[in-house]
Amino acid sequence: MRGEGENWRTRKMHSFSYRANALLTFSLTILALMCAMASLTDNFNSPSPTATVQILNVNRFQKRSNGDDEG
Repeated sequence: MRGEGENWRTRKMHSFSYRANALLTFSLTILALMCAMASLTDNFNSPSPTATVQILNVNRFQKRSNGDDEG
């Protein structure tokens, strides 16, 4: 049986599934925090889009000799 004074070199490492589970849980926690932060910043944003449109030129279609339209 292992005692409290046991050397750290004699302990066994965690299994692959144990480590994968910890990594997956940590990753999902970070992802959830990032999603929550994105939602909060989106709630505080007040969009004010502005646009200016100006028509410079209008090119009409022209008939070609074979009957097709060309731009």
